[in-house]
Amino acid sequence: MAESVSRKVREIVDKTPFMRDVLRKGFLNYSNFAESIIDEVSAACNKEVRASAIIMALRRYGDELQKDNGPVATEDLKYTIVMHTNIAYLDFMKTPELVQQIGALYNLAVKNGGNDFMNIITSSDTVTIGVSESLLPAIEEMTKGSKLLYKQVDMVALSMVWGSPEIQNPGIVYESARRLAWNSINVLEIFSTVTELSFVIKRTDSFEAYRVLQDLQRSKG
Repeated sequence: MAESVSRKVREIVDKTPFMRDVLRKGFLNYSNFAESIIDEVSAACNKEVRASAIIMALRRYGDELQKDNGPVATEDLKYTIVMHTNIAYLDFMKTPELVQQIGALYNLAVKNGGNDFMNIITSSDTVTIGVSESLLPAIEEMTKGSKLLYKQVDMVALSMVWGSPEIQNPGIVYESARRLAWNSINVLEIFSTVTELSFVIKRTDSFEAYRVLQDLQRSKG
C-alpha cells in the first residue's frame, strides 16, 4: 500500500532523533534534504514526488515540532551535579570468569569508603567498567586474564543526582544527551540508576558539559 508524502517524510525524519531536532530548531536546509530523500519518498508513495511537496511536508512537521517545547518540563527538575575526575573507561570481552569477578570489583570501591566512582555494564558480548583511576591497578590485576578491547583514561564522569527516582520520568535521558550533543560534547558512556544519571566524557569537555547540564534545570525545551 502506497504511503502519503507527509507520512513518509515524518518517518524518515523520526528515524534520526538528531535530524528531528535540527528540523525542530529550524536549522534544516529544506531543499537539500528534500533532494536527498526524494527517491525514497517516491518509492514509498509509488509515484514521482516533487521536491516542493517534500519541502511542504517538512515545513508542516517542523511547525508542529516547534510548538512542542520538548519531552520533559526541565524547569521542574531538581538535582545536583557531581563531577568525578580521573576516570578510566575499560571495555572487556565478556567471559563467565569475568562476570564472576563483578562482585569482587565492586568490593574494591567499598573498601575505600565508597568514595570512588565505579559503574559496570554487561552486554551480550562485553563488560564495560567506568572507574576511578585510583582503583585501576587493582582492577588490572583482577582482570589480568581477560581480553581488553578498549581503554581510555583521564576522563570525567558528570553525575546528575536526584533525591527521588526522577530518572523514571520520560525524556530525561534523551533531553540531557540531546543538550550535550548540540554543544558538540561527545559522550563515551552513560551509566544510570533510579536516582543518578552519569555521562562519561573527555576532561577537556567537562566544564562546558557541567554548564549545559546545569542550564537544563533553568530552561525548558
